[in-house]
Amino acid sequence: VNYLNRRDVQKALHARLVGTRKWTVCSDVLDYEVLDVEVPTINIVGSLVKAGVPVFVYSGDQDSVIPLTGSRTLVKRLAEELGLRTTVPYRVWFAGQQVGGWTQVYGNTLAFATVRGAAHEVPFSQPARALVLFKAFLGGRPLPEEF
Repeated sequence: VNYLNRRDVQKALHARLVGTRKWTVCSDVLDYEVLDVEVPTINIVGSLVKAGVPVFVYSGDQDSVIPLTGSRTLVKRLAEELGLRTTVPYRVWFAGQQVGGWTQVYGNTLAFATVRGAAHEVPFSQPARALVLFKAFLGGRPLPEEF
């Protein structure tokens, strides 16, 4: 929280605080409708993949809010619906000299990964592993196969 409230960090991220003075983990600035929480986002993910936009779905393996088995199943089902073949079979990935989690890739636009030891908000509970994940995705590279 302190880091994300630093002006230099906000400037580097091109972040503007609109409607609030301070960034917080859970904010009441956005007013979510309870029914909207149940709207499946997998259709949106599917439309992005169809448009050729690379999508990386990830889950912490200790997430009790959205269990990784559900996310993995949805991504696998979406890949099947879109006719995407597995290009990287389910395998381990590394962060430093430790297992970072597991990953699987479909085609060249849809990927799934777990993050070992991460809870619902992966960057908060496993920031180093999240950084490896994000750098690989943004760089268009696969997750590291060895340490």
